[in-house]
Amino acid sequence: MKLVTIVPVVVVLFCLMAAASDENEAATGRSRLSPKRPSTPRWNLSAKPCACPRTYKPLCASNGQTYNNHCAFKCAKQLNATLSVKAQARCDEPDVRDILV
Repeated sequence: MKLVTIVPVVVVLFCLMAAASDENEAATGRSRLSPKRPSTPRWNLSAKPCACPRTYKPLCASNGQTYNNHCAFKCAKQLNATLSVKAQARCDEPDVRDILV
Protein backbone atom coordinates (compact mmCIF):
# COMPACT_ATOMS: atom_id res chain seq x y z
CA MET A 1 0.00 0.00 0.00
CA LYS A 2 1.06 3.50 -0.60
CA LEU A 3 1.87 5.95 2.15
CA VAL A 4 -0.99 8.13 0.97
CA THR A 5 -3.43 5.32 1.86
CA ILE A 6 -1.81 4.28 5.16
CA VAL A 7 -1.74 7.74 6.77
CA PRO A 8 -5.52 8.38 6.55
CA VAL A 9 -6.24 4.86 7.86
CA VAL A 10 -3.97 5.44 10.87
CA VAL A 11 -5.61 8.83 11.53
CA VAL A 12 -9.10 7.27 11.42
CA LEU A 13 -8.03 4.48 13.81
CA PHE A 14 -6.54 7.03 16.19
CA CYS A 15 -9.78 9.07 16.16
CA LEU A 16 -11.85 5.95 16.87
CA MET A 17 -9.62 5.04 19.82
CA ALA A 18 -9.85 8.57 21.22
CA ALA A 19 -13.65 8.54 20.92
CA ALA A 20 -13.86 5.18 22.70
CA SER A 21 -11.65 6.54 25.48
CA ASP A 22 -13.88 9.60 25.89
CA GLU A 23 -16.98 7.39 26.14
CA ASN A 24 -15.28 5.26 28.78
CA GLU A 25 -14.31 8.37 30.74
CA ALA A 26 -17.89 9.66 30.62
CA ALA A 27 -19.28 6.30 31.74
CA THR A 28 -16.89 5.81 34.67
CA GLY A 29 -16.56 9.45 35.67
CA ARG A 30 -12.79 9.37 35.74
CA SER A 31 -9.98 9.99 33.34
CA ARG A 32 -7.30 7.58 32.26
CA LEU A 33 -4.78 10.15 33.42
CA SER A 34 -6.17 10.37 36.96
CA PRO A 35 -6.16 6.88 38.48
CA LYS A 36 -8.62 6.03 41.22
CA ARG A 37 -7.04 6.53 44.61
CA PRO A 38 -7.82 4.25 47.54
CA SER A 39 -10.25 5.70 50.05
CA THR A 40 -7.84 5.03 52.93
CA PRO A 41 -4.09 5.50 52.68
CA ARG A 42 -1.97 2.37 52.83
CA TRP A 43 0.75 3.98 54.92
CA ASN A 44 0.67 6.42 57.76
CA LEU A 45 2.69 9.21 56.19
CA SER A 46 2.79 11.15 59.46
CA ALA A 47 4.93 8.44 61.10
CA LYS A 48 8.46 9.59 61.79
CA PRO A 49 11.37 7.52 60.48
CA CYS A 50 13.07 5.43 63.14
CA ALA A 51 16.77 4.98 63.78
CA CYS A 52 16.95 1.92 66.02
CA PRO A 53 20.05 0.33 67.50
CA ARG A 54 21.11 -3.05 66.14
CA THR A 55 20.57 -4.67 69.54
CA TYR A 56 18.85 -8.05 69.26
CA LYS A 57 16.26 -8.50 72.00
CA PRO A 58 13.39 -10.06 70.05
CA LEU A 59 9.74 -9.23 70.70
CA CYS A 60 6.77 -11.15 69.37
CA ALA A 61 3.94 -8.81 68.43
CA SER A 62 0.21 -9.43 68.24
CA ASN A 63 0.44 -9.56 64.43
CA GLY A 64 2.68 -12.65 64.67
CA GLN A 65 5.80 -10.81 63.54
CA THR A 66 9.08 -10.83 65.45
CA TYR A 67 10.75 -7.43 65.92
CA ASN A 68 14.49 -7.19 66.65
CA ASN A 69 14.03 -4.93 69.68
CA HIS A 70 11.60 -2.61 71.45
CA CYS A 71 12.59 0.33 69.24
CA ALA A 72 11.72 -1.58 66.05
CA PHE A 73 8.41 -2.57 67.65
CA LYS A 74 7.64 1.09 68.49
CA CYS A 75 8.36 2.05 64.87
CA ALA A 76 5.89 -0.57 63.66
CA LYS A 77 3.36 0.62 66.23
CA GLN A 78 3.43 4.08 64.60
CA LEU A 79 1.95 2.44 61.51
CA ASN A 80 -0.44 0.15 63.41
CA ALA A 81 -1.69 1.55 66.72
CA THR A 82 -3.45 -1.72 67.63
CA LEU A 83 -0.13 -3.59 67.76
CA SER A 84 0.82 -5.02 71.16
CA VAL A 85 3.64 -7.13 72.59
CA LYS A 86 2.66 -10.78 72.82
CA ALA A 87 5.94 -12.19 74.22
CA GLN A 88 9.51 -11.14 75.01
CA ALA A 89 10.86 -13.72 72.54
CA ARG A 90 10.74 -14.62 68.86
CA CYS A 91 7.28 -15.52 67.65
CA ASP A 92 8.36 -19.03 66.70
CA GLU A 93 9.84 -19.72 70.17
CA PRO A 94 7.60 -21.08 72.93
CA ASP A 95 7.16 -18.72 75.86
CA VAL A 96 9.18 -19.90 78.89
CA ARG A 97 6.17 -19.34 81.15
CA ASP A 98 4.17 -21.83 79.06
CA ILE A 99 6.89 -24.48 79.41
CA LEU A 100 7.19 -24.12 83.19
CA VAL A 101 3.46 -24.32 83.86
